[in-house]
Amino acid sequence: MQSTPYIIPWLVSVALTFSMGVYATRRRGHFAAIPFIAMCFLATLWAAGYIFELGSTSLDVKLLAVKIEYISIIGVPLSWTAFALALSGHGNWLTKRNITLASIFPILTLLVVWTTEFHHWFFTEISIITDKTTGLLLIWNPPGWWFWLHAVYIYGILVFGTYLLIREYWHQRDVYRSQVVINIAAILLPWVANGIVVARLIPVDITSVTFSLSTLILGFGFLRYEMLNIVPVAHRAVFESISDAVIVLDPRMRIVELNPAALEIFGLQVNAVIGKSFHQVFHPWVYLDDEALKKHGLHKEVILENDGKTSRWFDLFVSALREIPRQNGGWIVTFRDITGLKENESALAIARDEAARANGFKSQLLANVSHELRTPLGIIMGYTDLLARKSYGELDEKQISVLGKIRESTEYLEALVSGLLDQAQLDSGRLKLAAVPFEVRVVLGKTCGQLSILAESKKLEFRATISDDMPVSIIGDSQRSKQILVNLISNAVKFTETGSVTVKIYKLDSDWWRMQVSDTGPGIPENAIQAVFEPFRQLPEANRIMRKGYGLGLSITKQLINLMGGDITVESEVGKGTTFTATLPLITEMEN
Repeated sequence: MQSTPYIIPWLVSVALTFSMGVYATRRRGHFAAIPFIAMCFLATLWAAGYIFELGSTSLDVKLLAVKIEYISIIGVPLSWTAFALALSGHGNWLTKRNITLASIFPILTLLVVWTTEFHHWFFTEISIITDKTTGLLLIWNPPGWWFWLHAVYIYGILVFGTYLLIREYWHQRDVYRSQVVINIAAILLPWVANGIVVARLIPVDITSVTFSLSTLILGFGFLRYEMLNIVPVAHRAVFESISDAVIVLDPRMRIVELNPAALEIFGLQVNAVIGKSFHQVFHPWVYLDDEALKKHGLHKEVILENDGKTSRWFDLFVSALREIPRQNGGWIVTFRDITGLKENESALAIARDEAARANGFKSQLLANVSHELRTPLGIIMGYTDLLARKSYGELDEKQISVLGKIRESTEYLEALVSGLLDQAQLDSGRLKLAAVPFEVRVVLGKTCGQLSILAESKKLEFRATISDDMPVSIIGDSQRSKQILVNLISNAVKFTETGSVTVKIYKLDSDWWRMQVSDTGPGIPENAIQAVFEPFRQLPEANRIMRKGYGLGLSITKQLINLMGGDITVESEVGKGTTFTATLPLITEMEN
């Protein structure tokens, strides 16, 4: 799953549409209630499906979510059209025969959608892309020819339902005209958003989430005009259950309605503020001039400070209500409490700083401990050598064998201490590289010769070549270059049981040279290649082959190469072998 705040609006949409659908079931006996309830629950399914589509990183899960969403994408306009028929006095058209005929093409469309990966009629392609703007993994499904048939059908029935409502508009009294206009405005909002999405103007499908705003608009109609000629209990319940503060304004910026959350947050009495201007009531907490309030889509963060109370952060959003085209019907101002989010951000910042300090302490501790351990380890190795040379008397074969094990373990500890010291210096940024001339064939050639003994002891074929076009002398840190080569060759020999180890040192071009080490070992799985460069990380295969190891060699190698301004790549095939290629800057003259 990909964690993203973009999912939050869809969670709100699910809560709003589902709550309204559940509450509307109390009025299911009304002639227009059944299609309205169906529209609410289908919208809930749509938003819930998109949560899984947006949150998942799996193509299979995203595709399944899209298929489930199309149950609602097809069902919502059908239920709304049935709602429009009932509202416009044509409920008698909703017979079983007509419903069956109207459902034939949608059912065929669902079958096409659910089998689209086999014929690509609905989506010509199905894949995952990374959106450059949001960084999210999104499904890429360009529309096919059946999609456009579906779009014509869906928008056709929407136009048909809208036509019936508009015609009804001219035959109703003023209050019922407002009902019809609000219904049209509320349902067209998501489909305008859908048109924007189909045109690929934005990366995220906002169609389902716009039903939340539609719910507020319809709720306003229910509250103010008693839409459907019933007591607007269900819709008032939804409006009042919203945890965000919602303030409804008329075109003159006067307060028409507030929900309980707004009254509680600002400590207001409903009778004392209805009819007053927004500026008059809310100026102690937030100032917005008329031009800002009239800007549809205005979004900003504000801090509310009450005397004697902790300051709270709110996300302010302004949206417009339209009664007829180009005529403003009012505004909805929403305050969402994001204090918890801000506190979490602050806590994360503190935790990040503490982690940085702890990491610095860890690096310093590693450096100090590693440095202090070197002296006693050196003494142990010295006395072990003296004993092995019989400086303190004769030894039998068993004692000599024990001394060999002591030396072997001491050498392992010394290598571990050196690795920890290098890692600590790299983590703290204190490791400095030398920039002096050194002869490649002398330093690296000698290294290859010394390490060839390791390969020969395992009966491996060892080949090392330094190309003729390599300069005799280059500028760099000879000891660190040698350390890189030692780590790469040692690893190759360690994990190769049969076959060969090949080392190539050559000039890539005038600016770069390479050290390349190949083996015929077990190889590295593709999903584990990057993990081999992580400190203290060893693959299970490595543990089986070589019990001794501390998982620092390749990590230090990569960090040293990066510090030199180079890069390291891995090519591996399981069962055939692995090639590590270190590419380093080629510098032949000292800078002035």
